[in-house]
Amino acid sequence: MKHKWSLVALLMVILLVLASCAPAPTPQVIEKVVKETVVVEKPVEKTVVVEKTVEVPVEAKPEPITVWARYDLTNTEDQAAVSLKQLITSFEATTGIKVNYEQVAWDQIALKLALIAQSGGEMPDITELGSQAVPQLVSAGALMDITELVKDTPWASQLSDADAQACIYQGKRYCVTADVRGGAWYYNVADFPNGWPTTPQDWLKEGERLAKEGKYISTFFAGRHYAAVELTWGPWIRSNGGHVFDAEGKPAWATPETVEVVNWARELLSKGYIPETCFTGDFTAGETPWVDGKAASVRGGSWSFLFIPGLKEKINAGETKLGLAPAFKEGKHYVFLVGETWAVPKNAKNPKGALAWLNFFMNPPVLAQYASNMYGIPTIDEAFRASAFDSDFYRETAKNLAENGVFMEQSPYYTESLDALAIALQELMLDPKLDPATHLQQAQDEVIKRYFK
Repeated sequence: MKHKWSLVALLMVILLVLASCAPAPTPQVIEKVVKETVVVEKPVEKTVVVEKTVEVPVEAKPEPITVWARYDLTNTEDQAAVSLKQLITSFEATTGIKVNYEQVAWDQIALKLALIAQSGGEMPDITELGSQAVPQLVSAGALMDITELVKDTPWASQLSDADAQACIYQGKRYCVTADVRGGAWYYNVADFPNGWPTTPQDWLKEGERLAKEGKYISTFFAGRHYAAVELTWGPWIRSNGGHVFDAEGKPAWATPETVEVVNWARELLSKGYIPETCFTGDFTAGETPWVDGKAASVRGGSWSFLFIPGLKEKINAGETKLGLAPAFKEGKHYVFLVGETWAVPKNAKNPKGALAWLNFFMNPPVLAQYASNMYGIPTIDEAFRASAFDSDFYRETAKNLAENGVFMEQSPYYTESLDALAIALQELMLDPKLDPATHLQQAQDEVIKRYFK
């Protein structure tokens, strides 16, 4: 008979197990292996069940660790924050290691790590990190090579290929990927009686038809921010046979392939098929026309249930479906792919404590709870077999990311370069008098001159 354990009850069981197997007096070094059969109650959503006996090796002295992540643990309405808070509590009870938690904005984590690496300040012991930041942080001397640290863990050999693409740079491991997430195009079925358009030419045809009905074909964020290139422009450019960076990480976007994509997007905008707020607004402004019913589709991501009101309900009702990204001449329906990772900063005070965090976190029940709350695909198959992922949404999302997901090309000046490109692209969209080839070349030359000497 299966039992659903509350968090308090689960913690009591873990503590009793610890007490029963610990020698007296209390040791200074914990070297036990805690075995437990886990059924984890997932907050807000349905129960996450992984029927498996797991081993939690505790390989560190019970000294505190400092953890950085983006979530406000006091926000009881954010299921991701609630989940992380629960996992921290469970980690502390399981290992005896206290967690000193610091919230850092997602787009500020990499910058803060780089600045501390340069100033010689105090690093956290482990930090949440987007995989796209790895090359620039390695270049800044901010990340520890953890190849040897994790090589003998029970989970390292179970990680997916996506983890390797996200975390192994120049042959060394600098992070561990908990889950992968990516871009997604969601469309309202009723607005597309001819089916969802999958080529640039069909976008123009459907855009013309929908404009007569007073609707935009789509809405998305493509504004003045590096994420605009990651989420929108980058996949289009790659699908058209172009590149954002070359093999050395230098900008390589000033090409006819990029110009062709810009001219297509300009036509969509000039004819009123997409809203100008795609380029002038923030992330929310890029989603609002869909929420208001003025746009027939929206470019979001696998994470969009967390941020776009009504999307989950419409998906569940079959009113909205997951569509393919437009495929240019390469015929690829590319979408942005990113790994949500944990990294150990260089000069962290307690790398053994960080390893204990990774050992706890990468257990299938824990990983399943965390990844499902982020609407990401876990990088260990056993975790993806959890009941929380037993839905068409997750199956279709996993298929889309596996077949069409593409990581951004790497660069040691990733953020700086993409910000410059995003600004140039916004200027091209808002000023039709600018020549795309000339403007893109100027932006590329300026970045190379400033950062690549």
